[in-house]
Amino acid sequence: MELENYKKTWKNQPEETNKVSKVDIYRMAHSKSSSVVKWIFIIGILELIFWTGLSFMVPDNYMDIYKEYNIMGFLKIYTLLHYVVIFLFLILFYKNYTSISITDSTKRLMNKILRVRKTVKYYVYYNLAGFVITNIIISVVFLSKPNTLAKVINPEGLNTDINSLLSGFLISTIAVVPIAFLILWLFYKVTYGKLLKKLNNNYKELDNLEALH
Repeated sequence: MELENYKKTWKNQPEETNKVSKVDIYRMAHSKSSSVVKWIFIIGILELIFWTGLSFMVPDNYMDIYKEYNIMGFLKIYTLLHYVVIFLFLILFYKNYTSISITDSTKRLMNKILRVRKTVKYYVYYNLAGFVITNIIISVVFLSKPNTLAKVINPEGLNTDINSLLSGFLISTIAVVPIAFLILWLFYKVTYGKLLKKLNNNYKELDNLEALH
């Protein structure tokens, strides 16, 4: 609203004053955009620290099931590649921030805002898709060896029907994975989604400013 009122006042001013005021309006939009991109980078780092810290809190016996299936090597390779991709995204976030902070024209700033939005969307899509695909692969591997799965679920060897154990695992997986996906999606919606909305508003303001030129 502040920027909108500023523009209305600017339109009714003499031409020489308009030129000065347009620069002020641009600087305001530029400053807001730079701040949003900085927070995207900061949240990306905090998210990496959070998930890394959480991984160290996982009990050792939790990994026993993966050892039983001999897929520890796969998990280590996947984790390494995942961190590489995340670091690449963080580098892009930082480059976007440093780039947008030195922009000197409205058109260039608008183009870089579009680039930031695209980078963040790819980052979110990557994490959500990776979560789903990884869980599907692991579930298929577990179900491919029902006896091993039954042994892990029922280590005491209690007299329980193997089909009941497998059904219970399948039902719990179908119930838990979508809930975890929803929580992850909501997290990205609240954090990056809110920032992208602000960035989109800044883009519209700059677009309107260009149209008034």
